[in-house]
Amino acid sequence: MIIGSHVSMSGKDMLLGSVKEAVSYGANTFMFYTGAPQNTKRKAISELKVEEAKALMKENNIDLKNVVVHAPYIINLANTVKEETFELAVNFLKQELQRCQDIGTSILVLHPGSHVKAGEEVGLQQIIKGLNEVLKDTPYQGKIALETMAGKGSELGKTFEEINYLISHCDYPEKLGVCLDTCHIHDAGYDLSNFDAILDEFDQVISLDR
Repeated sequence: MIIGSHVSMSGKDMLLGSVKEAVSYGANTFMFYTGAPQNTKRKAISELKVEEAKALMKENNIDLKNVVVHAPYIINLANTVKEETFELAVNFLKQELQRCQDIGTSILVLHPGSHVKAGEEVGLQQIIKGLNEVLKDTPYQGKIALETMAGKGSELGKTFEEINYLISHCDYPEKLGVCLDTCHIHDAGYDLSNFDAILDEFDQVISLDR
């Protein structure tokens, strides 16, 4: 079993500190943000103690390919109301993918976005446009994992069908996966008391390969 949790990355140890936290309770993977999720401030990769972190991971049998990075919350690819918000989302997501590539991780979890009262269809098309712009010339070798959302406010990605729509209409489906957030899908109305049925539905609509 591969199991871990979200760990912090702060203080002088940075990513090395993240690994230390995961190791302290026996995890064999972890998730982290490359900087504060609420803003665009980022330290250079050279300041994150990446090589020291990788060495400690190797000592403790943590495979880098299982380590997850979560994209910042401020990225909203679904926004059509403010062009500058969409442009920020595209450019910042490109930067995050480059940072993941430089660190060596291969899974970036992303909240699909919120349509900000512009309508679901408009929002979904805008996310696809944004993903295409980001993925068309990225050096990133991993995958963006679209996260299943609760559907609060104008969040998109609240159903397996919406997630599948984004994947199937993107020009680069091979670059996309799914982060199945059980808390979010419970909020969205999925009955988690029969989880096998949830996985069967996910497999039918999206495919467990994702």
